[in-house]
Amino acid sequence: MPFGPGAARAAVVTRVAVVTGGASGIGAAVVRTLARDSTHVVVADVDLDAAREVAAEVGGRAAQLDVTDSQAVDAFFADGQCPDVLVCSAGGALRSAALEIDDPTFGAVLDLNVGGFFRCARAAARRSIRLSRPLSIVHVGSSLAEGAATDLAHFGAAKAACASLVRTLAVEWASHGIRVNSVVPGLVRTPATAAVLASHEASLARDVPLGRVGEPDDVAGAVAYLVGADAGWVTGTAVTVDGGRRASR
Repeated sequence: MPFGPGAARAAVVTRVAVVTGGASGIGAAVVRTLARDSTHVVVADVDLDAAREVAAEVGGRAAQLDVTDSQAVDAFFADGQCPDVLVCSAGGALRSAALEIDDPTFGAVLDLNVGGFFRCARAAARRSIRLSRPLSIVHVGSSLAEGAATDLAHFGAAKAACASLVRTLAVEWASHGIRVNSVVPGLVRTPATAAVLASHEASLARDVPLGRVGEPDDVAGAVAYLVGADAGWVTGTAVTVDGGRRASR
């Protein structure tokens, strides 16, 4: 499916962005933020109905994409217009004690989070290089890449691997005009954190120097900076968005 905007929007749109995992949480906030900045956004998500809802809000386009399917990812980028921006927000994991995580579950979490990011970045980069077009890639990471939380050993390991990938791809692809960065959110209000925040938000907020839990828009603002012209000399870096939590440790 082509990525580009229709003729009615072509006069005002200055770039095209693909946001994986764009149907909810941080991904959806990124979609809305970028759309306000003359960007035609493709909301790519495994949940097509939810992607359509978000895309309809911003005049964007929805696409069903399973980032664990290598052939589907390659076809998605090969068939569409070359994006100027790729934001990789697809990922996640179900909480489980480390002793209870079996090999298939551990592998599946790494495949979704690490493999999904790499497949999308690789496919977009190949197309960008082939067409001699610049590209800005942002991965939505996690503070668990350097920290720890019980029942999320598999997710933390995956995000740590992604952090390494961001640095390596940034260096390897820089000569092609491709920038690769990441945002590293702390505790943010999303569907994935709703349960813990329902019962512990006040105590968790007390651990944050800025005094509150993060909102998806807080992270989306950092993404908008990284994909914008003001960050044209920024690559291979991670922007922490956690209300000062990491600095206070």
